[in-house]
Amino acid sequence: MSIHPARVVASLALLAGGFIVGVSVLAIVFAKLLVDAGMAIRPADAALLGDLVPVLPFIGGFAIASIVAVVTGLLGLALIVVGRDPFATTVRAGSTADGLEIVGSFTLIYLIVLVAMAATQTRVTGTTRRTVAS
Repeated sequence: MSIHPARVVASLALLAGGFIVGVSVLAIVFAKLLVDAGMAIRPADAALLGDLVPVLPFIGGFAIASIVAVVTGLLGLALIVVGRDPFATTVRAGSTADGLEIVGSFTLIYLIVLVAMAATQTRVTGTTRRTVAS
């Protein structure tokens, strides 16, 4: 069985993206710990850090989901290589459909993260949200 190079590139890109997002979460956590310990920073940086901390669980969840997806894929690949393909079907699906499913799944994950980030966004002091009279 041959593996299409695009799948290898996609899985490596996903792994790298999850790793980068995970490292970013770790950096934000360390920055928050340092600021809480008394490290002096500019007010703009403190405001940015204050905005990032509430969304850390969502960003961290995305990083974990990305890495788990790649590890699951690598496990499936290892099982395929040793001849125990647990994902084999009687009818071979087209690679185009597989690619669209992969892209669609991770696009949905990104959208969920973006919506979660938008939902937790805090407003700048002094701004109000006007209600529309019905």
